Amino acid sequence: MAKIIRKLVFLTLIAALAGVAYVYDASVIPTEDVLVTNLGGTSQDVQCISQPAKGNLDRYGKLDVTTWNLYKQKNDGWNETLKQLAERSDLLLLQEAQLTPELKAFIGSQELSMLLAKAFSFADEPVGVMNLTRESATSSCVFRKAEPYINYPKSMLISYYPLSDNSQLLVANIHSINFTFGLEEYQSQLRIVQEAIKGHQGPVIFAGDMNTWSDDRFDTVKQLAKLVGLIEAIPSVDSRTQILGHNLDHIFYRDLELVKAESIITSSSDHNPVKAYFRLIKKRPVDIVNSDN
Repeated sequence: MAKIIRKLVFLTLIAALAGVAYVYDASVIPTEDVLVTNLGGTSQDVQCISQPAKGNLDRYGKLDVTTWNLYKQKNDGWNETLKQLAERSDLLLLQEAQLTPELKAFIGSQELSMLLAKAFSFADEPVGVMNLTRESATSSCVFRKAEPYINYPKSMLISYYPLSDNSQLLVANIHSINFTFGLEEYQSQLRIVQEAIKGHQGPVIFAGDMNTWSDDRFDTVKQLAKLVGLIEAIPSVDSRTQILGHNLDHIFYRDLELVKAESIITSSSDHNPVKAYFRLIKKRPVDIVNSDN
């Protein structure tokens, strides 16, 4: 019996090593930061994009934002869940999106504007964070940070969208690095977000899978939020995905009015989507004082 168990363990290890070898063999990590977009009617591979504004992201002052780790579309039902989220969101922020033919077809059928920050390619298909919207960004850039021990990068998008009050919404979509023992590399990735927000005057959305699976990691995110004036949109009934009792997915905001936030239970990924409903803050007219006597 002991020999059979040892043999089963050995075969399991061999299978696991073969699986790891296959993943590494099928993956390509680009040397340059690459942003994949369908803007202009054709797919483009660039590091940053910039273009004139075409339409406002919000709908008459309402702005619905969803973040979801898509788990590379491994689970059944992802397409139906994604369709529902896309139809009910002005800004859909995905992590671990793999640009398969099925996902490309979905984006085309919904007539969505796509931005994807390529972390790496698997089986010749880009994988990374993705923004899906009805209206295009005026500018966007991709940033990556490699996992210290496995060398696979996580990606991030810093994008700007026009709003109907003539302001610009800064959107940071992040998939934070995971496999670290300390906080130095984790903080380094977040510093890019911090610098972008510090240099922006106007509303902000900072969202994604932040891998905040420890008190220290979440404290680091909260310190960033405090520094740049962000508030977290916390679901009233919180069913966000957890590891070690900590929520992984977050939506932070600034200079917007939060109506409500919710988390949506699903089996079509290993993460539950998080959604926040916002309104633009109405600007009060400035009284003009007549200084003539």
